[in-house]
Amino acid sequence: MKRHKICKFALAAAACSMALLTVTPHFGMQASAATPPGAEEISPLADVISWVYERRGDEIWKRLYNATTNEWVGDWVFVGMVGKN
Repeated sequence: MKRHKICKFALAAAACSMALLTVTPHFGMQASAATPPGAEEISPLADVISWVYERRGDEIWKRLYNATTNEWVGDWVFVGMVGKN
């Protein structure tokens, strides 16, 4: 009896969602942006910068790396010690 109610509910929910998909109006527009002449390449607005971690013995160090310019940013910063178990 309980399984029959669950199946009935699932069927009703599926029917309602299908009805919403067919009834909902879709206003599609093709958008195009004006591209200035000679701008074939897209350049990022911000550099991609991430932390690089290094283990030196029992110590953890980190340093910022700029992947856009392939350069290090700043100095190494001590993070902490690795605990021995």
